[in-house]
Amino acid sequence: MRLLPLLLLLFISPLAAAPQQFTINLKDPQYRDGTISTDQGGVITSPELRIQARHIVYINRGEKGEAVHRVIAEGELMVDRGGHTYVGRRLEYDFITKTGIVYDGVTAIDLWFLGGEKIRLNPDKSFYLYNAFVTTSENQKADWKIHSRTVEITKKNQLAAKNVTFRFFETPIFWLPSFKSNLKTVTDSPVRYRLDWDKGLSPKLDMRYRIYSWEKLALFLRFNVRPSKGVGAAFESDYHSLNRRTQFLTRSYVDHDAFYRDTNSDRPRTHYRLQGLYKVQNEKGNTHLHATYDWLSDKNMQTDFNDDQFELKTAKETVLEMRNTQDWMIFGINGRFRVNTFQGMKQELPETFWTPKSFQLGESGIISQNRLKVAYLDYVSATDIEASVPDFNAARLSTHNELYRPFTRSGFTLTPLIGFNGIFYGDSQLDHPVGQAVLTYQLLLDLMLKRNYPRACHHLQPYAVYQGLTHPTTSPDSPYIFSIQDGFNRLNLLKTGVRNLFYFKSAPLFEPNIIADLYAYSFFADSTFKKTVPKIQGDFTWNFPSWRFQSRLGWNIEEQLLDYANIALAWTINENFAFKTEYRHRSRFYWRRDDPNNFIMEVSRDISDLLKSPLSDGRNTLLSQLQIKIAPQWIARIESHIGWGRGKEPNYNEVKVDLITMISTSWRLRITFVHAPAPKKKNDRFAFGLSLVKN
Repeated sequence: MRLLPLLLLLFISPLAAAPQQFTINLKDPQYRDGTISTDQGGVITSPELRIQARHIVYINRGEKGEAVHRVIAEGELMVDRGGHTYVGRRLEYDFITKTGIVYDGVTAIDLWFLGGEKIRLNPDKSFYLYNAFVTTSENQKADWKIHSRTVEITKKNQLAAKNVTFRFFETPIFWLPSFKSNLKTVTDSPVRYRLDWDKGLSPKLDMRYRIYSWEKLALFLRFNVRPSKGVGAAFESDYHSLNRRTQFLTRSYVDHDAFYRDTNSDRPRTHYRLQGLYKVQNEKGNTHLHATYDWLSDKNMQTDFNDDQFELKTAKETVLEMRNTQDWMIFGINGRFRVNTFQGMKQELPETFWTPKSFQLGESGIISQNRLKVAYLDYVSATDIEASVPDFNAARLSTHNELYRPFTRSGFTLTPLIGFNGIFYGDSQLDHPVGQAVLTYQLLLDLMLKRNYPRACHHLQPYAVYQGLTHPTTSPDSPYIFSIQDGFNRLNLLKTGVRNLFYFKSAPLFEPNIIADLYAYSFFADSTFKKTVPKIQGDFTWNFPSWRFQSRLGWNIEEQLLDYANIALAWTINENFAFKTEYRHRSRFYWRRDDPNNFIMEVSRDISDLLKSPLSDGRNTLLSQLQIKIAPQWIARIESHIGWGRGKEPNYNEVKVDLITMISTSWRLRITFVHAPAPKKKNDRFAFGLSLVKN
C-alpha cells in the first residue's frame, strides 16, 4: 500500500493571474498517459478547494497534448468550495476555468438543504442547480420542498428560481412564475402551516410562504381555507434599506369566513385588516418620520385574527409623527386619524409642538422650561354611540412654562417651582372661543441618607411634595375636554412619604434588591373629601436574580376599604420551570384614568357622580403564566386570565395552553388550546401549527 503526495504548480495564463498550487494525495495510485487515478480513495486540496472521494482520476494532458487540469471523482464524494460542502454521486472539475459539475448533488446553507440532478460550480463561487429542490429535511424523501427546473445561488447565498412549485409530500400546493430569497435571512419563518379548530366550526387550514427575499425586501403570501365556510388570503411585505434608516412593513388580510367570537359565529361574512408601518430617519439621526395605519372591518377582527407574525403592534391606530431634534430645541408634528368607525378617539389634524432647550437665567441657578403647542383637535365618537355622545372639535393653542431652582446641601434637596398654563380654544361648550389660564406651584423636599453595612447598603429617603393650582380663569365646564391636559381646577395637594432602598452585596443588580415606598395624600381647601388624609399607598419590590416580588397597595381611609392592589410574583425556579402570577384588585372608588396621580376629577366632581359613571369599575383579576420543560424536546406554556367581582357582569375564566416541540430537522410543532368566553358558548378552540425555525 503506497501513499503518493504530489505538489503541482500550474502556470495558467491568461486564464489565471497567478499560479495555482494544489496537493494530490492518492492511495495506491496508478499513472498512465498523463492520468493519475485510484480506486482506494484520496484527497485533492488547494487554498480554495478540497475534493475527497473513493474513485479519483486526475488528468493533466489532453488528447492532442494540450494542457488540461481536470478531476473526475466518484464514490463517497465530498467537495468543500467557497464556504459550502457538496456531496453527490460524481464530480467533474476543471482547475483552469475553476468550474465543475456535481451530479445528483446536495449542499446546505444555514437550515436549508439544496440539491439537484446537476450542480454547476461557477468561478465566482456561485452555483446553479438543475431540476432542483430546496428543503429543510435531511431525509432523502423530504416532506416539504421547493421545486424548480433551474435555481441560481449567488456567492452571497441569495436564491433565484423560475417556474417554481411548492410541494408537500410531493403534492404541489401552489405555483409561482419566479421566486427569490435570501437563504441567510432566518429571523422569520419562511414557511408555516397552521390548523385551527374552533368549537362549532369546521377546521381552518392556514399556509404561509415567503415568496421573495433579497437584500432589502421580503414578500409573503398566506392562504387559509375552512371547508363549507370560507377562504382568506394575506399579503405581507418587509422592506429595510441597506443602511437600516428606512423601514416599511405592510400586512393586508381579507377573507369571507366565520369567526368563533363574532356576534353571529354561524354566518360567514367578509373581514379585512390592512396594517402598515413606515419609519425613516436622516443620516445625522436627528430627524425621523414614523407613520402607521390600521384599518379593520370590525372591532373583533384584531382578536379573532390573532397572529404574532401578522401583528405590527399598531394598536388600531393611524398616526403620523415627525421629530426634529437640535442642540437647542425639539420640534414635532403629530397626526392622529380615525379610520375605523367603531372607534372613538381624539383626532389630531394635526398637532405641532416646539420645545426649546432648558436654560438657566443668568447666574441665578433658576432653570426655565417652555413648551408651545398648536393643534386642531376633533373628538369623534364610535358610530353606534354618536347620538348619545356627539362629536366636538376646536383649534387649540397652548403654552406651558416653568421656573424652578434646586437647592442642595448634605443630601438635602429643596426645589421650589412655579409655572403657567395658558390655553386658547377656537370653540367651546359655550359656542364661542374661550381662554384658559392657571398658575401652578410646587415645592419638593427630599433628604437622602445612606449607610453601609458588611452585607448591604441602605438608602433612606424621606420626601414631601406640595402641588398647587390656582382657580382657572374659565370654569371647568366651559372648554371642551379632549384629554387630561384640558382638566384644570383649584388644587392643594401634599404627598408625604419615605422610601427605603436596600442593595445586597451577595446579589448585585442594576436596581435595588428591596424597594419600600410608603406615602400618603393630603388635600386642603377641598370639599370633596371629608378627611384631610383620605388615601395612603405603598409600592414594594423584592428583586433577586431568579425571582421578583412586586406589589402596589392603596388604602382608602375615607371609605375604609382597599382601594387597589397589584401583587405579582415572577420566579425562574430552574431551567425547566418558570412562572409568573399577578393579582389585581380595583375598588369602585379607584377611578379608571390615564394618570392615577392626577386628582383633578376628585376636586371637580362629587364622589357620588363619579360612582355612577364608567370611571367607577371595581373588579378582580388573576393573571398567571407558566412554562415547563416536560421533556427534552417538549415545552408547555400555560396562560390563565380569571376575572370576578365586576358589578352585575358574570365571572369569566380564560386559559391558553401551548405545547411546543421540534420535529424533523427545523420544524416546530405548536399545539394550542384556548378557552375564552364567546357567543353561543363556542368557548373552545384548538390550533395545530407547523413552522420552520432555526434550530
